[in-house]
Amino acid sequence: MVLLGQVIYDVTDPVHPTLLCQVANTVAHLYTGDTFTYIRRSGDSGTEVVLHSMGSGNESVIAGWPLKLLDPPWANAGAWTPDGDHAATAVWATDADNNETTEVWLFAQPRTTRLYTIPPAIGGCPCRFGLPPPTLAFSADGQYLVAGWPVGKGATPLRVYRVADATLVQTLELADFGALWDRTGHRLYLLHAADPSRSWTPEGGFAPLDGATAWPFDTGLSPDGSQVAYTAFADPANQANLRVYVYDVASKKTRQLSDQMRSEVRFVKPGWVWYREEAACDGCGPWGSHATAKVFAMNLSTGVETQVVFAPGESLPELQVQFQAAEFWPNT
Repeated sequence: MVLLGQVIYDVTDPVHPTLLCQVANTVAHLYTGDTFTYIRRSGDSGTEVVLHSMGSGNESVIAGWPLKLLDPPWANAGAWTPDGDHAATAVWATDADNNETTEVWLFAQPRTTRLYTIPPAIGGCPCRFGLPPPTLAFSADGQYLVAGWPVGKGATPLRVYRVADATLVQTLELADFGALWDRTGHRLYLLHAADPSRSWTPEGGFAPLDGATAWPFDTGLSPDGSQVAYTAFADPANQANLRVYVYDVASKKTRQLSDQMRSEVRFVKPGWVWYREEAACDGCGPWGSHATAKVFAMNLSTGVETQVVFAPGESLPELQVQFQAAEFWPNT
């Protein structure tokens, strides 16, 4: 199954998915083939994790922290590890001059630590995908945390901290607007709007990704971490004609999936992606297109594009949810 934003589908047949559950007013993560976890407030400033069974409807609290993870200042929710041992969030604060700032906090049993303060930044983005989202994520092995939001005038770069002792181990470049962890270990992929994307590890530092281009929009990993899917303009200089791409980590090759306008590509299961039709429009910005309600599926081994058929009332537009980055169960 796959979790897209707040919607969980059974994608045994990725061309004819079945809606399993829709989550509202919280953030969820897949846990097993029949369960997911979600967070809710506990008291005035705490958070607890609830395990929910889709089959029985039974629930139980499996973790909690003295941090507020829901509705922080620049993300839908904080981050936490599946075992519940670590959590992170951002909170509003003010500096000595009474300017509004953002503080990043880490909970690593049993300590709660303020990692750093982000000064206010001013910015906007009259562009197709808006501002890049904030970054707050633990590595797959739970050893490192990447955090920040390097956008706008006065922005500061992303930072990577070691969880065990809350130590800063790397300050990234300001042009690295986002980052995502590999599915295993602690290799970090760095997202760049113009230059080819690259990777970083605490042991080896920065490394180029041969054959990669810039990964400017909606970047996501395949369930096994062997491929990266992303959206980009076919002509970046003119910001026109969106296309969807997949980068293969082993072969170091980038592949355009369609010669038609497409956007918002997402892996939904091993070897399969979904993406949206992009259509020309008037008055919708200088990029001249927008995503339609039509979703396509592609089996990457065959390259065949097929329209996804949702049951009545079960498509993403009908459910009024965003076509967000995916989670999978099982991961491989």
